[in-house]
Amino acid sequence: MASIDLIAAGRRLRGPYLVQQAGYTVGIAHAEGAALVGLLPEAELTRAEALAAEVTEALKDKTLAAADASGATGDQNRSLRTAKIWRRRMVSRAARAERKGAKIPAGLLTISPKKTVPAVATQLADMLALADKHAAELDKAGPGLAQLLAEGQAAATALGTADAAQEVKRFEALPSAVRAFYAKKAELYQTLKVINDAGHELHAGAPEAAGRYNLKILHRAASKAPKAPKPPKAP
Repeated sequence: MASIDLIAAGRRLRGPYLVQQAGYTVGIAHAEGAALVGLLPEAELTRAEALAAEVTEALKDKTLAAADASGATGDQNRSLRTAKIWRRRMVSRAARAERKGAKIPAGLLTISPKKTVPAVATQLADMLALADKHAAELDKAGPGLAQLLAEGQAAATALGTADAAQEVKRFEALPSAVRAFYAKKAELYQTLKVINDAGHELHAGAPEAAGRYNLKILHRAASKAPKAPKPPKAP
């Protein structure tokens, strides 16, 4: 059986977006040609294409398609909602402290419209760091800051992964076909990351070119589903 970590990682990935991301990433890698391929492990692009084809085929199975949808949204949505509520509570405390004469940074007084899990997770980490740095000022709002910070840290952790013991029990109870499907998605994801790393190495001195190697298709908001951009044609 694949490792719990691999299955857990794959569970959180949206299969259709992952396949679209693979088409784009492999496409730009092929367009680069030997310069990029020479930085990759042997047959890495072929491996990515094969994994993408396997995930695509698996999504035709109703049971696996349902597992893909529930796995990518269930726990994640609950964690996301908790995180967004915490942001509002922190902003309310910061505003209260400011009214009492405290000097509060803008990052604790407003909430930019972050919707995807990676974006909200980053925002939470930034807010927690600011809150810890300006704890003395935030204390002017009244008691309860330590508890609020602890809850924020818990919310940030929940966005990344659930309790390990619970994860083991949950994944061991899954049908073997679903576990294998989740692991396959995680393998494809890791392969795409390897390709992106190579692209960043190749274009270390050209930020715009390096920026093409990203996972924006995979991590876009679920409510926004534009067609995957076409990779550039080979010169």
